[in-house]
Amino acid sequence: MSESKFRTVTIKLEGDFEGQSAVMRAEGISARIFVDLSSNSVERQMNALARLIVSHDLLDAEGVKVEDALDAPMDALIALTSKWGDAVAALPPR
Repeated sequence: MSESKFRTVTIKLEGDFEGQSAVMRAEGISARIFVDLSSNSVERQMNALARLIVSHDLLDAEGVKVEDALDAPMDALIALTSKWGDAVAALPPR
């Protein structure tokens, strides 16, 4: 498998989710994902978030690693989305 030409960011969660992280796409993101992230539909927002995640070590409420990021607690996913936006905005231009 070839390495992606697009940059990623590693998001490390804090507080109740300390030690959990996700590698997320920071470039090459389709307009559809941005539209879905901006929608008023939580389902569309969460599905868009899942498409941004390259890999993760997110846990469920019992502390068990989840295969699908959408099985992690909603508070963790909201924090992930917020920190992703900040990390992408802080990337230096190429």
